[in-house]
Amino acid sequence: MTRRNRLLAIAGGLVVLVLALLVILPLLFQDRIARRVKAEVNQSLNARVDWQDAGLGLIRNFPNLTLTLDGLTTTGVDRFAGDTLAAVRHLRVVIDLASAVKNALGGSDPIVVRAVELDQPRVRLIALEDGTANWDITKQAAATPETKAAKPVSINLRRFEIEDGAISLDNRKANLQASLVGYDQTLSGDFSQNLVGVKTKAEADTVNVTFAGIPYLTRVQLALDADARADLAKKIYTLRDTELRLNDLRLGVSGSASNAGDNLGLDLAFKAPSTNFRSILSLVPAVYAHDFDKVKTSGSFTVNGRVKGEYGETAFPSFALDARVDDAAFQYSDLPLPARNIILDLSLTNPGGSADSTVVDLRKFHVIIGRNPLNASLVVRTPVSDPAVNAQVAGKVDLADVRRTVKLEGVDQLAGTVAANASLRTRMSDIKHKRYGQVAASGTVGVAGLTVKGEVLPKPLTISQASLQLAPERAELRAFKGTVGSSDLEATGSLQNLLSFVMQNDTLHGTASVRSNHFDLDEWRSGGGELEIIPVPPRIDFALDATVAELTYDKLKMSNAHGKLRVKDRRVTLENFQMNTLGGQIALNGYYETVDTTKPAFDVGFRMMKVDIPSAFEAFATVQALAPVAKYAIGKVSTDLHVNGALGKNMLPLFPGLTGGGTLQTTQLELHDFPALEKVVDVTKLQFLDNPTMQALRAAFQIREGRLFMQPFTVNVAGTTMTVSGSNGLDRSVAYTLGLKVPRSLMGSAANQAIAGLVSKAGAAGLDVSAAPTVPLGIEIGGTVTSPTVSVDVGSVASSVKEGAEQAVKQAVTQKVDTVAQRLVAEAEQKAGAIRREGDSLAAKVKREGYQQADALTAKASNPLLKAAAEPAANQLRKEADNKAADIVREAGRRADSLVAAARRQTK
Repeated sequence: MTRRNRLLAIAGGLVVLVLALLVILPLLFQDRIARRVKAEVNQSLNARVDWQDAGLGLIRNFPNLTLTLDGLTTTGVDRFAGDTLAAVRHLRVVIDLASAVKNALGGSDPIVVRAVELDQPRVRLIALEDGTANWDITKQAAATPETKAAKPVSINLRRFEIEDGAISLDNRKANLQASLVGYDQTLSGDFSQNLVGVKTKAEADTVNVTFAGIPYLTRVQLALDADARADLAKKIYTLRDTELRLNDLRLGVSGSASNAGDNLGLDLAFKAPSTNFRSILSLVPAVYAHDFDKVKTSGSFTVNGRVKGEYGETAFPSFALDARVDDAAFQYSDLPLPARNIILDLSLTNPGGSADSTVVDLRKFHVIIGRNPLNASLVVRTPVSDPAVNAQVAGKVDLADVRRTVKLEGVDQLAGTVAANASLRTRMSDIKHKRYGQVAASGTVGVAGLTVKGEVLPKPLTISQASLQLAPERAELRAFKGTVGSSDLEATGSLQNLLSFVMQNDTLHGTASVRSNHFDLDEWRSGGGELEIIPVPPRIDFALDATVAELTYDKLKMSNAHGKLRVKDRRVTLENFQMNTLGGQIALNGYYETVDTTKPAFDVGFRMMKVDIPSAFEAFATVQALAPVAKYAIGKVSTDLHVNGALGKNMLPLFPGLTGGGTLQTTQLELHDFPALEKVVDVTKLQFLDNPTMQALRAAFQIREGRLFMQPFTVNVAGTTMTVSGSNGLDRSVAYTLGLKVPRSLMGSAANQAIAGLVSKAGAAGLDVSAAPTVPLGIEIGGTVTSPTVSVDVGSVASSVKEGAEQAVKQAVTQKVDTVAQRLVAEAEQKAGAIRREGDSLAAKVKREGYQQADALTAKASNPLLKAAAEPAANQLRKEADNKAADIVREAGRRADSLVAAARRQTK
């Protein structure tokens, strides 16, 4: 090998060695560094920090290490236990290699961080009513006079990046809510110096800001270009060329921010460099969202403001913002009507000290759409502690003119008028504590000829008439008449707390009487993805008296539906809701709820009275799943059923989780082409089970673990009885037992031969099945509904035949003995009857003769004195005749009874 080749080989080997070290060295240290970082972070924070995976690499930012944490989460503790403060898909931290190696080998030098990159961070900031914040997670380090703890991590940043972030803020103490979605930011500067030039760019796809219940920014695009000078020693940050863009509104920002002890000192001013009305119009979401480049504007506006003072836990700066629009107008180039004579005069002021000192004053808002003017004003004071509101609105809006002025997303048809003339002056506490005497609210809101159709409402909504009368305590719905799709509605009623519902997000209470000639529940399904449910709205507490002449749901057609409904807490409760359907009547009691919209729940009691079985099978998926025999049945059924569980796709029950039970009762029932009985007939040749007609039956059942369990019940079939018990499952499996006692007269020769064959297989050949007067059969049905299996308990058949033959012999002997005995007793009873008749005849003769002698004695007396003397003697003759006759009858009866008793003794 030449010298040149040797040098090339050595150089190549060194390159390979370096590359190998670049790959191997991070692997040697990454676990130790990751464990150290996790331990140090969790020790210094009042939060739980964790990640799914960690890795180290030298190649990405050579010669520095790149620490990558995947699935990073920060979870709160104490009052925020279980809440996720932050979650980051990928976190990359660029670390000085030398500091990392020294630290991993046990040195006390800090790890130096040079860059931080966050991919898809999700941050959720919450401040409770008492000011406790979930982002206040830094522990206060305990320092001693003698020593000062060394920092485990040193920040020496050159670059900071955020990609596709999402940040939300819910400051309940300040009544402020804000969110940023699609947030990107880059920040650069040499933070190792005391004086740093910092450049940052930030963008957000969507920004929302609400303060004191008033939305100030809604679906606004944000961009920030900032050039600042940072004095890290004095902790002063001065803005130089800085611009904030909100949609098309550009604001120049100048001033400074500084550390003022525990507070942040602010001295900022902002002003819009442009006075074109188009800029502030871009903040109106409905206008900016559609073809904003085609909008023509006229008129001017001014916006300026200032923030000055300290901001902290106990400090709040003063600020002022003024926005004014004078005689402006806008019009889309492809729409016929402009919005004109637009006037806006708005100010936000705060003297400092507290956010509660903020005053929102919309002195005037005026606009003309078509030929109708609309005017409004609003003043809000003490927005944090107890908002005091003074608002007025007056005007009329022709919705057809609105559609000819503004492009509305997802709206295909819009017509009708909305007129309002209302005013409100109140404090929120008066509404909250129902001090309606302190509330001034009056006016009316009326709707006429309203029609809305589009993507937002798959079924068109029409309101021919609606009138709402406002009052402090309640609003009266004096009239409502309209349709949703093919469903018509009429209603009257009242809303008890409309003001707190609108102003405090409180639950709306109300009562109403609702009537409909036709209502189609299918049109109210959500249609969201695969799950189509009928959602129950939140923050509603309504008591309804409902009457629907015709009600439709899926394949079910109902009439004369009426009852009480309670809508509350995303739950609809039914109270004795009755309807006529399926040839009978159904009554419902229970509830349906959508607290979890992915799995609606129900707990309902059904009472069905004389419902047609084939119709019920066709209409109810529950019947198809739990009572498949109904497919082959003709008749009527009444049930009393209670069942609970969850609903899935298309409002169908999740059958494996159903629980319940009840009873059922049928009229005369016919079964046609039922595979299980066809199989029984095929095995036993019992033809009376082929398409049988069963007498009325009553049975009880339970539903659990995806099966319906029938408790034993007996039914009459073709002159015999059949006992049924068992279960069937959602998988179409069946496991039933039929107990039959078949009279020999119903069997026929084919059945005799079939059962004799079964007996022979059981090892009892030669038995004569016909010797038994009845043959008990135990029949087990298995398999599935459409492919059943049948087995007969042949052992019981064989023993029953033996018992039947023995019983027949005993019965023949007993019958012969009984015949002789019966003949002897009959002869004795015949003689006894003759004795009784002779006794009765002789007694009658003696009595007749005695009475004749008595009558002759009184007849011989010729005058009253002789008659009076003869009467006692005649009575004595009659008495003696009665006694002799009675003695003759008793003696005849004794002799007859003695003769029969002797005959009965002889037969024993």
